[in-house]
Amino acid sequence: MQTLAGAAVLSCEQEKAKRTCDDEEDEALKELQEMSKAWLTSTLTRLATVAASVLILVVAIAIGMSEEIQNDLKNIAREVPLPRTLASYDQHHAEQDDQVKFPVDFTVHFNGDGLGDGMSASSRDWTGIDPLIRAACDEMEEVLEFASYDNETMARICEPTRGARLFTPGGKRVRSFADVPANGTRIYLVPQGLQFVFPLGKVGTEIVATNVVSPLADKVVKLRQLTESPRVFSLENFISDEEIDAILKHNADLVKPSEVGFSGWRDSTRTSSTAWDMHSSASRAVRRRSFDLLGMDFDNDMADALQVLRYNLSEWYKPHLDSFDKKAYDGTVPKVENGTNRFATIFLYLSDVEEGGHTVFPLSTTHEGYNGEKIVHDGTVRSPGYIADKDARWACNTSSTALRSGTRRGSALLFYSQTADGEIDPYSLHGGCPVVKGIKYSANVWVWNRPKPSKSDAKDAGARPAPDLNSIQMHFHNRRAGKVNLFWDDGTEDMIFQAEILPGEMQSMTTYHGHSFVVRDADSKETLHAFTANDKLHKGKQHVEAIEA
Repeated sequence: MQTLAGAAVLSCEQEKAKRTCDDEEDEALKELQEMSKAWLTSTLTRLATVAASVLILVVAIAIGMSEEIQNDLKNIAREVPLPRTLASYDQHHAEQDDQVKFPVDFTVHFNGDGLGDGMSASSRDWTGIDPLIRAACDEMEEVLEFASYDNETMARICEPTRGARLFTPGGKRVRSFADVPANGTRIYLVPQGLQFVFPLGKVGTEIVATNVVSPLADKVVKLRQLTESPRVFSLENFISDEEIDAILKHNADLVKPSEVGFSGWRDSTRTSSTAWDMHSSASRAVRRRSFDLLGMDFDNDMADALQVLRYNLSEWYKPHLDSFDKKAYDGTVPKVENGTNRFATIFLYLSDVEEGGHTVFPLSTTHEGYNGEKIVHDGTVRSPGYIADKDARWACNTSSTALRSGTRRGSALLFYSQTADGEIDPYSLHGGCPVVKGIKYSANVWVWNRPKPSKSDAKDAGARPAPDLNSIQMHFHNRRAGKVNLFWDDGTEDMIFQAEILPGEMQSMTTYHGHSFVVRDADSKETLHAFTANDKLHKGKQHVEAIEA
């Protein structure tokens, strides 16, 4: 502060002919006072925010609020910036002012178009993001096609207040011109009714995902484009070893034969084993991270539980589509009457596989290493989801040049079941190749473009076997303030862990007469509840077992 005032005095003495020294000193001191006042106000506001967050956190711990909410409160306290000096305050706001003051030139492209020329734009020409969205939306041929050239539909899907939005190449929402990273950046327009997809450039192009935080310290989540069609990317730094270990441990004793179809039934085209994990801490973290990666707000109704898979020797999943056809339920077409279907798959490799076990995309012809050979019969793509057994085996054969991903623990894939304009993509046909040597553990998250339908809406139930009339449908409801652990009492001292149940949540499962379960406090390990299934009381019923406080 003394340095700024002293400089004003020195300047004043050198220019007495122009102004008086007293006026100059008064002006410098007044400016200094204004800066000090602004800095003090900003600092007190930030300190108040931190103090409030800490106070709420203390109360949350005292009343037993969930660990997830406590972590959110801790993050709020950590993320509030505290200017330590007047200079840091001035620099912080100067940087913000520069982002707004200096214009940025960029191009606007339709969702996922990483190669087209796009529409040139500059922040100097627009009063804000919303007018730009409306104008760019009106001009794009892709939007006209998506709207079926209907003016009323165009007005709706191009309106920002109804969901039209812009994204950076890394998947971050553009809410103001300050969010445009640099001159020359390609920005992507996503009309209402569509979800953002990562843009396609040249095969091998890498993208840093800027809307998601890697669980690995000092790492970023990075995508690498593997082909042009279907839209497939490899993922780096998306899951940690600790999360992999936790997922495998939690689900080791829960796997059962895998099923196919929306309603679910056994089929020879899929010979792996599956567990569904919605409640473990690791699975919740991975599912939320998947939404961040895709540039979407987390919605539990728009994702399946984490599917954990085990493939033993020779087991496989014949190439198929993750999306469903009209036989599964009503409203499978995303572009028609708010239809919903699986939109994107994040596939995780939880183990190294000695030989085999690749994920294969038989219809890709634009990936590195493809030699132009005929991998599938003509017309395969015109029968979405179908592939001849012979073609499927050849695509998995390492002598073919089909697109096959590696099977390295910690690696991952992102691929889309829908195109950038909301069509089901028949080229997303993919499969799990037979394991030749070793065991393959993997997992995947399925994210939908809109809330998924209920199993009660299934139309393909006639294709599944008759229900097991001897089973009992159990629902364990945690009504306590803290989380609990559910175990199946198999007669051993440790018993078999089944699930972690958060406060207010319910864990459902199928069991049988005579099966016993024990509920323990997740922290103290104290036994809270015991239950044994009984045919006379529970058979043929949806039984809810309450775990009271």
